[in-house]
Amino acid sequence: MANQINEPADVWALERFLTQHRKDIDRKYEFRSSRLTRVFGTLLWERRICEEELRGLGEDKMKAIRSCAKVWSDDAA
Repeated sequence: MANQINEPADVWALERFLTQHRKDIDRKYEFRSSRLTRVFGTLLWERRICEEELRGLGEDKMKAIRSCAKVWSDDAA
């Protein structure tokens, strides 16, 4: 996008795009402890991590993470 900037107004379009993308990332990877189940569930659903990488978490936490991943899966269907 930056390579296609020809006019000053194009800079503002790039800024809007980058701001929106940053906000999406901030929401997705919110690392407050109260949100980690959702973050891990999302990453598991996206196949960015696997359950083996979460080894060491208690079964109750794993159940919640799997449940979150299932919700994402159901929403995508």
